[in-house]
Amino acid sequence: MINKQTSSGAGLTPTLSSLVINVVSAIVCSWGLYHCSCVVLPASLKKAGHKQFLTNISVVVTVINNTANVINWFVQRCAGAEVQQWKAVSALVSREITLPFALIMETIVPLVYWPLRLFALRLIAQDIPAGMRYPIPISVDLAIHFWPIVFLLGDHYLSGYGSKFKISNGKAWLVITGTGFAYYKFLAALIDVSTGQAYPYPFLNVNEPYRSIIFVFVSTIAWLIFIGYQARVPHQLQRLQKKTA
Repeated sequence: MINKQTSSGAGLTPTLSSLVINVVSAIVCSWGLYHCSCVVLPASLKKAGHKQFLTNISVVVTVINNTANVINWFVQRCAGAEVQQWKAVSALVSREITLPFALIMETIVPLVYWPLRLFALRLIAQDIPAGMRYPIPISVDLAIHFWPIVFLLGDHYLSGYGSKFKISNGKAWLVITGTGFAYYKFLAALIDVSTGQAYPYPFLNVNEPYRSIIFVFVSTIAWLIFIGYQARVPHQLQRLQKKTA
């Protein structure tokens, strides 16, 4: 059995694999976000802009996490007692705050997006004329709807620097539910359907209480996904457990 310090990820040094994954992820996701933001939105979505899409918000969180992890890679290699506090803060931000946020968001996005993208396009694409091509090129589509979760899972489970998140399932439920509610209120503040605006995804263009039910359902799934990730031990901890067993 491994000790508590190791199981929480404390004392581990970021690996080169983690650095490479985060650098490549930041480049790919930033490229995808830029090109996605260049897509001309239909009139019903133009006023709220690209910031209303959960996909774009999730990619921004992922790039922030990538940046935090790149900084953390260098911070953890600094010597001297005066930097110990900064090491703890850097590890906290990169591995215990931004990583679980990005991981859950980037799991929900493709989980909802790809089934609808492949089998029910009208539920995620707003005002696309019949016969018109989907406005997002496949390379950009993959950069914002597929590669982010691949990079995050690789960093968490395969880089050798992953660890079980310290936050409890109960606190995670509060954070995830609060985030879902914040996004709900954010959209409500941006969108006025009486002026011809529409929600970013057609499946949200329903009356209450059905829209709230959708948010509650998705938030609950996100929490269950977090529990699933916590139950799966990252590769680094599996290796340490075998050594100390």
